[in-house]
Amino acid sequence: MKVMGSATLFFEAMVIGLSIPVAIAVYGVPRNQALLVAFGLFFLCIFAIGGIRRDRRTAIVTGSLVQVIVLFSSIFVPPLIFPGVVFTLIWILAIKLSAKTPA
Repeated sequence: MKVMGSATLFFEAMVIGLSIPVAIAVYGVPRNQALLVAFGLFFLCIFAIGGIRRDRRTAIVTGSLVQVIVLFSSIFVPPLIFPGVVFTLIWILAIKLSAKTPA
């Protein structure tokens, strides 16, 4: 869970950062709003990686909370719905696979 969860959150942070120009140019989201939401989520993902380093239960709760926040933030910045759904599915896969491996 530690490795796959950390990698998932790291790549999610990168994709969220890359969604800023799409939100501004294509969807017409105000620049301040897109930057505030995207950078907030970016730093949330990076800080959540530290929470994954503890035990499996803390990792699942921390990562799941991040995924819910990303999905709800797509209300304000619509391009975040695609990475939110994709990385939520990857997060569920990480939980399933970590249950099959010994600690």
